Amino acid sequence: MPIAEFSMQKLRVLRILGLKRVVLLPVATISVFLLFLLSKLMIVNVHYIYNSRIGHFATNTELSYLSTQTSNTSHRFKQLHLFFFESKKSANSFIETLWRRKLTVLPQDLGWLIYDLAKRLPMSKIAAQSTPVDVGGLLVATKPTLTFKSSELAEGQIFLRKLGLSPNDRFICLNVRDGVFLRESEAIGWTKNRDWSYHDYRDSDISTYVKAAEALAEMGYTVFRMGAIVKEPLISKHSRIIDYATNGMRTEFLDIFLGAHCTFCISTGSGWDSIPTIFRRPIMFVNHLPTFETSSITLPIIIYPKILSNIQTKNNLSLEEISLRNVVTSHFSYEFADAGAQIRDLSSEELVEAVTEMAQRVEGTFVETPEQKEMQAKLKHILSTHPKLQPTPNYYPIRAEFASCFLSRYPNFLD
Repeated sequence: MPIAEFSMQKLRVLRILGLKRVVLLPVATISVFLLFLLSKLMIVNVHYIYNSRIGHFATNTELSYLSTQTSNTSHRFKQLHLFFFESKKSANSFIETLWRRKLTVLPQDLGWLIYDLAKRLPMSKIAAQSTPVDVGGLLVATKPTLTFKSSELAEGQIFLRKLGLSPNDRFICLNVRDGVFLRESEAIGWTKNRDWSYHDYRDSDISTYVKAAEALAEMGYTVFRMGAIVKEPLISKHSRIIDYATNGMRTEFLDIFLGAHCTFCISTGSGWDSIPTIFRRPIMFVNHLPTFETSSITLPIIIYPKILSNIQTKNNLSLEEISLRNVVTSHFSYEFADAGAQIRDLSSEELVEAVTEMAQRVEGTFVETPEQKEMQAKLKHILSTHPKLQPTPNYYPIRAEFASCFLSRYPNFLD
């Protein structure tokens, strides 16, 4: 090989990996070789932690860790599970602290190299796959992995007491996606440069949630509007509504503490709600799309989706029509428009109806009518067996329910 060409290849490697990783490459190569030999005697996995987005950082990591615990009980062999952070900066520093207490974490550059080399080995299962989809029901069958120290619990209680809340007072976390976070978080290094507009169909207007928040406040709940970077404040004069996202009290510790200890959570289905998810808090998704989202539908949550209608006729689309237009699992805004499906957000009145049902469910006072029970059973059967949604019947177990008030208001959804 000519010297010039060899030098160019070295420069390409240096540019792709960076100087530190190039220096660590021999160490990583030897490590992978030793792990490969060890894998002949025991189960060996290197797990990728997607820590730059809080949703994946929480749920994917929880499921990865739980899978190691369940496999420990089902195998007689010893196991070695190593983890590494894919990004040098985590989306939340406090949850990183919590995970480091539980996991054996490799140095970031070394871990990346070991994982990258291991996944290239033919017939090797060392590089473990990460997923946010709880097919096996691990989140239902187990208790939360992460725990707070007594000093951290005390810190959280001090914060609540300053707001007049006692340990027995009920509070709710309200999380409404507006699209600003991903666009502006690049400036502080949380996300990489890319066009996030394909996610816009998930956005909501916070002003439409005011009546719902006030309805919950009137029921005795304190409502924390969550968010790190948001477009608009939540404006209400009610003393029990706290716009935590904009009033200057937000910290990365409280982002986790509040999500872990809320009575329940109302969310539109975005990254932060993974915190109440992994701490097993009751959750309702409102204004949620796509209709069949595997990471949501397999959770024991309540869903009130956005309303899809025919752009031309303005008639609401049934689940079957949504499926025929191939947007039942769509994750891109343009796909809905191309399919002639118009997206409508829930009205303030619908949101009040939804959160009231959720509060009643959590309190144990909600009474489902016989008609609603019948619709729930019919919908679960459709979602469990529909050939466009399930590779085999119930491959993705349906643990979610759609809000009964949604089914009553839109009975044609099941036509």
